[in-house]
Amino acid sequence: MKIDTKLTKISRNVKKQKGFINPGIYKGSTMIFNSFGDYIKDITNDDDRTTLYGINKNPSVDQLEKAITKLYNCHDTIIASSGLAALVIPFFTYLKKDDEVLINDSVYSPTRTFCEKILKNYGVKIKYFHPIKNIKNFAKNINTKTKLIFLESPGTATFEILDIPFITKIAKKNNIPTVLDNTWASPLFCNPKKLGINIIIDAGTKYINGHSDVLIGFVSSDKKNSRKIRTTAKTLGMCPGSEEVYLALRGIPTLNLRMKQIEKNTLNLANELLQHSLIDKVYHPALQSFPNHHIWKRDFTGSSGLFAFSLKKKYSIKSIEKFYNKLKIFKLGYSWGGFESLITFPPLSKRTFKSNVKGNLIRVYCGLEDSKDQINDILNALKVLK
Repeated sequence: MKIDTKLTKISRNVKKQKGFINPGIYKGSTMIFNSFGDYIKDITNDDDRTTLYGINKNPSVDQLEKAITKLYNCHDTIIASSGLAALVIPFFTYLKKDDEVLINDSVYSPTRTFCEKILKNYGVKIKYFHPIKNIKNFAKNINTKTKLIFLESPGTATFEILDIPFITKIAKKNNIPTVLDNTWASPLFCNPKKLGINIIIDAGTKYINGHSDVLIGFVSSDKKNSRKIRTTAKTLGMCPGSEEVYLALRGIPTLNLRMKQIEKNTLNLANELLQHSLIDKVYHPALQSFPNHHIWKRDFTGSSGLFAFSLKKKYSIKSIEKFYNKLKIFKLGYSWGGFESLITFPPLSKRTFKSNVKGNLIRVYCGLEDSKDQINDILNALKVLK
């Protein structure tokens, strides 16, 4: 079954849905036991993963979990109330006082904030490594206290591509679970399981939903780690809203169509910007000139809508504001993955390793508008910087 067909069929059962194409919405906390015997089994089991309660047994949640599990070819998926909520679950699952976690320095800023502002308070040591430099010496970062390796590829803002199979091979030798934030690629453009990853994070807020009207996150895991992940999530009471689950299920059938068009639009803009006289670098892994492009080509089957470019000189905030005010299509906003194009100006000051970005860094997300309109919008705005 080809992907476009698969996306329209997974976790949908018209008969069980009483003839309706889309699954229903189930709201509620209380669930009634079929018998007293079932109740006794439930309290005897004493397992937060399976207790008959709204957190665990919502039918539409179950449908969405199974859909994402199939897309990532994993053993299990749990759903959290946001991408960030999903991100913190592995940290709580595997780390305790005096443990260490390895994280690539180009990680998503809220992930770093969680580690620095919350995780450190529990006595966990955070160790950042450069995503490219000295990666062949990665094993030297590991010691007996290393209990988790958390990765993100491409990295946030500067889009460095990690050699994931190289890292996961070392992790397996040391019996350390690995986590990958795969939101940029989605399950369509990267299969983390094939790269040796144990646990996959996907902020379904972005591409899975695709309409900028949902906050939701997924944690997909292999058989070895799935029970621990589910127990942590359910014990913490992490669960999505029923409307969000419905909307995420609605987004899945069009995922491939949206991703293909977004990929095309983004590459058109990235290649156009390569030629611009004001631009120093274009940070897009699918470009042949980009560092570790060969690794991206090996491990990914496509590229998505988020990338960045840097200017040749550092402009004032006032000049950058003039640039932004000239834009008509690209709006200032954080959460990408929908149909509307977005732009931000991310700082890199919190990173451990100093960046070599020459001028202002500008991050863009290409949505589903006409490609020529997107290109003309950016080019026209750049004129105010000349």
